[in-house]
Amino acid sequence: MIVFENPGEIDIRSISTFGISVKEGANPIGFFGTGLKYAIAVLLRTGHQVAIHSGLSVIEFGIQKDAVRGQSFEFVTMAVNGGEPVSIGFTTQLGKQWELWMAYREIACNCKDEAGAARYANVTPAAQAGQTRIIVTGEGFEAVFADADLYILGDQPTQTIGTTEIRNRRGNCLYYRGVRVMQLPRPSLYTYNLTAKLELTEDRTIKSQWDVYHRLSVMVLQAKDDRFIRTVVTAPEETLEGGLDFHGWSVEPSEQFIRTVGDCLSDRMMKVNSTAQKVWMDCTKQEFAPREIPLTAVQKATLERALTFCERIGFYIRDTYPIKVAESLGDGGLGLARDGTIFIAERAFHLGGTKQVASTLIEEYVHLRHGYADMTRELQSFLFEKLVSVGEELTGEPL
Repeated sequence: MIVFENPGEIDIRSISTFGISVKEGANPIGFFGTGLKYAIAVLLRTGHQVAIHSGLSVIEFGIQKDAVRGQSFEFVTMAVNGGEPVSIGFTTQLGKQWELWMAYREIACNCKDEAGAARYANVTPAAQAGQTRIIVTGEGFEAVFADADLYILGDQPTQTIGTTEIRNRRGNCLYYRGVRVMQLPRPSLYTYNLTAKLELTEDRTIKSQWDVYHRLSVMVLQAKDDRFIRTVVTAPEETLEGGLDFHGWSVEPSEQFIRTVGDCLSDRMMKVNSTAQKVWMDCTKQEFAPREIPLTAVQKATLERALTFCERIGFYIRDTYPIKVAESLGDGGLGLARDGTIFIAERAFHLGGTKQVASTLIEEYVHLRHGYADMTRELQSFLFEKLVSVGEELTGEPL
């Protein structure tokens, strides 16, 4: 069983009455006064046993089945000091969408608000004057308690930027004042805990996701940690950070943000968040182009052979668009079509020689010539049609 205990005695009326929330601690996490009822309903619905000690008074909760207009309901009952169970005005359908961990979160937050703590116990402790205890028995709840740090943060942040705490670990949840309040639509590279006042719904979840993304974006804009900024603005699109919008918030970015984004644009063009690039351009009044490098004799020969090969199979790239070789276009990026120019990363020459350079030239040429984007049906169809046409030329007969 899990025992939550804190100093003071809970008023029994607050257990069964909606709209009462009187917290002893300063700056409480909870404030609605309905969470405990939700938690009790969820626990009973999932087969757990629940009891509360208010000083020397022992309150036990149970279920009484009854029908309303022909439909069966499980009414929650409360028995004080072994007395007759009395229905307290709600059923186990309360908090119907809640999961078991939400019941834990609610009780734990109430306990934390009252300067209390939780622990395992093998036997039910005796009621004690001046103490409130909530006792939950059941394996499911014990399993949730074993993973308590997933729902209420128990460690210290790696760094704090403004009113946002950052923990250097991946996550899939957002926290508010140390409590899980949002399942993220995409995994995050860091774990974030917002500490400034944030509006929640009655079931202690985020009311406005827009507000969350706004706060995170502004936090990154004001960051001064080069490594953190670099990781966020080059984050993959499938992560939370990769989808942040940094442009248009009317917030002056830190000098470190501008400097780091500029460095990333030079070294990692293919991965830089496009809205971070807009911020950089607005602040520096500069256009960006990948850093060009001179070709060695071998690289020049390789490029010439690649261009000649492209012409032989019907791609007349030479002298159609400027071709520039860049020091880097990002992790894995070998080519880039931008502003009427074909950029090739130096890495393409090292990976596959003439064959790799030729394929990169063809791909970027198609992007510029026909406007087809990467990984689209249009690009796929064009390339297959071109392949068939080349086959026709090789065989000397049309299909």
